[in-house]
Amino acid sequence: MSDEEAVIESEEDSPPIFEPNDKGFFSLLGESFKFFLLHLPAIATIVVPVFLVVEFLVPLLSNFIPDLAEDMTGVGFLDDILSEIIRIIIVALIGSIIGGIAWIATIRVIASSIRGEKIPPVQAMKDGMEMLPMFVVTAILYYLIVIIGFIFLIVPGIILWIYLIFWQFSYVLRGKGAFSALTYSKDLVSGNFVRVALNVIGISIVMYVLNTYVIGLIAGTIAGLVGEEDSIPYLLVDTIFTALGKVFEGVRIIFMLSLFKDLEKD
Repeated sequence: MSDEEAVIESEEDSPPIFEPNDKGFFSLLGESFKFFLLHLPAIATIVVPVFLVVEFLVPLLSNFIPDLAEDMTGVGFLDDILSEIIRIIIVALIGSIIGGIAWIATIRVIASSIRGEKIPPVQAMKDGMEMLPMFVVTAILYYLIVIIGFIFLIVPGIILWIYLIFWQFSYVLRGKGAFSALTYSKDLVSGNFVRVALNVIGISIVMYVLNTYVIGLIAGTIAGLVGEEDSIPYLLVDTIFTALGKVFEGVRIIFMLSLFKDLEKD
């Protein structure tokens, strides 16, 4: 039996200690926050170092992305909107690739903790490095499909985004690669689209408010105390606090992992 098969078998056989089945959005969100706080040190050990790099590099790379939807529709403002959407998705892809090791490791740590087990962050990071190549291939395929969907009047992109949203968990926890990870996610969502869509949109709004208005406000306030806006001290402090804020993505992972496991049982 391979190490990956052993991980999958352990995931399926071990009794979970956090099993919020059939709970509404707010109940599940509350349980996710509680579980996140209990495992904050392990998550922070993985996420913070990687996303300090992400927060420094990705904004710089985004400046080199051209307006890919220029003259696509012939309507200026619509082309600008599509170009910005595509730029956001490409930046998200770049961030996913660079932060792939952290996401894989965090998913592994959280999934093991839910089963009542414990994986050392260093071992989880090693697992992340080993699984990164296929993770990157699957991420590229996922984002290309979603980009194509958004180009066709946006709505298809939203639908594809919801159907394929569990690709990371399908790969990391079930050993599905590339196409099989995407189709596994689609199969889970099929018949549960409205339920999944409401939960995904809900957690996305919560994380957006948390990152933009809560963490963003704290980061901007503290950065303003050390320097003027756009100065090097200001940008440095703001970037560090933004990277620290990525730790709260653990809440999203816990929330989505719980929904993923619940859909599998259905």
